[in-house]
Amino acid sequence: FAMLQYDDVDIEYEVIVTDLPRSKGGESKWELLPIYNPLIDENTPSEDKDNVLQLAHAALGMAVSASEQGTDVDKDMLNELTTRAHDRLNALKQRKALSAFFPGAAAAAGELHGRKAADAILWFALAGVGYSSREHGLNLYDDLVDIAAEELSRFGMNSSCRAKDVLHIVERVAMAGVLGESSTRLYNVAADCLEVKMQRSSGGSVDHMAHDRNDDEDEDGGGIDYRTIIQSLRDSSFGLHSDRSLLGLWRFSTRQRKQRAFFQNAARHFDGKFREGNTTTTKTPDHGTQSTNVDSKNYDWSAMFEDPSRPLVVDVGCGMGVSLLGLASLNTNSNGYPSQTPSKSEIQIDWRECNFIGVDLSRLAIRYAQGVCERWSTGDGNDSNNLKFIVDSADECLRQISETYPGNVAMVMLQFPTPYRFQNSTGDEGDVGDDGGDESAPSVARKGFNSQLPDRAASDDFMVTEKLLSRIYEVLSKYNGQLLVQSNCEDVAVHMRNVATNTGGFQSVAFSDPVVSLGAVTQRAQNWVAMGGERAIGKCWSADPLLPSGGRTETEVACSLDSKPVHRCLLNAY
Repeated sequence: FAMLQYDDVDIEYEVIVTDLPRSKGGESKWELLPIYNPLIDENTPSEDKDNVLQLAHAALGMAVSASEQGTDVDKDMLNELTTRAHDRLNALKQRKALSAFFPGAAAAAGELHGRKAADAILWFALAGVGYSSREHGLNLYDDLVDIAAEELSRFGMNSSCRAKDVLHIVERVAMAGVLGESSTRLYNVAADCLEVKMQRSSGGSVDHMAHDRNDDEDEDGGGIDYRTIIQSLRDSSFGLHSDRSLLGLWRFSTRQRKQRAFFQNAARHFDGKFREGNTTTTKTPDHGTQSTNVDSKNYDWSAMFEDPSRPLVVDVGCGMGVSLLGLASLNTNSNGYPSQTPSKSEIQIDWRECNFIGVDLSRLAIRYAQGVCERWSTGDGNDSNNLKFIVDSADECLRQISETYPGNVAMVMLQFPTPYRFQNSTGDEGDVGDDGGDESAPSVARKGFNSQLPDRAASDDFMVTEKLLSRIYEVLSKYNGQLLVQSNCEDVAVHMRNVATNTGGFQSVAFSDPVVSLGAVTQRAQNWVAMGGERAIGKCWSADPLLPSGGRTETEVACSLDSKPVHRCLLNAY
């Protein structure tokens, strides 16, 4: 018997010595047969057999469950889950190294085959796992990305692997906001795979790939421009703010039916198998409307920002924070956005010299945003010491800014607030669905359809109230700041601008390229036109995006890809 050690793991062997007859050389040969190998033995303790994908699912479930209850996650529990995942990844690495010597090790090391590593990456990111949740938390993402790249190298060029299967992997990594050498390697492998598939397709033609769509994207129109995607994968412009990545995040942020069920299953998984006491959650999560247990307290600006005297940009109802994540990163070209469309000339802000704060009541959305922010501030070429996300009410956040922020406030943004239920001219609810709240909504309303939306514009449930606009004016008027308003619902956009100018004291900015005509492509817009509603047309409405391309929200991209209008206006607080 013998005991050998591999990477601090003791492996027991039986030494087999065989004497060969003289006819076969008269020598002796020996071999080692493992008796007990913790790296591949099925009787290994349960903590060594943790499945990485299940741990990622549990981490997301914990975040969903905590958001539902209006509390923050148990950081110790989250650290435990990420630690177990990291340890499991180390064990899988060891098994892969031993696979050439021991049969069975290869099978064990294949736990994250296919796109499973990419799924785990996205789930950890949605759970808000950032660098600070574990001293090796950053390595957790890098290790998973490396596995995804290895898997794609293994099967990505096979004819059985479709082009959209390759996209599934890179999109999830991009949606997680992963940067660095590991993601660059993965994107290059993906580009290689897609190029091979293009060459195989009718001698280089991409005709059959043009309509290749994700199986979870049946609602999308049009095809996929693989040539553009390959180019972006090669030149490092593919990332979180790419169209397809933002479209994926939009599905999660709008809680479409499939994504809503996924979140609920994750919460049940965590509550059923990981929560102490095995308590089960039965309430349906409502991640965007928590109104209690917010983080209201005195803001420590010096702790938030490296230089709190910088001009401040505030995103009220920031959701998953992708707009601010992009704007706060415009001072560097190493984060995956090498070329940027500049701001409109009507916005005189040097984004590189600003601080940014995003506020929202959704703890789940803020956890994702802050997790990405933490990872981007660990040496990947981004300066996230100018960006902070908080869970708080809009009014309280603006009050704190007005009373205590040491610098000036350059801009407040109201981007795509959850719309209220459509009201006809008599003030009653319309007879059709509110497609502004859910782009996949059917045209004909059902009883209770979109019942989660605020009742009406004047309701306190609708975020943009007269009181809030007055508070925003109070903050901005001290510094001649600007208010940016965007919505994909025409009646909501018109309502917000009218309240801001009629009662809030704001003045509309006139654009050099205004909206001169506007179709009614949604059922909600058609009803608005039919009842004679004021159109978002004229010099006060911009025909083009107002923010740099890196500052686009996921909703703006979803509208653009679906050829639906976005209604934009800019107001001065003079």
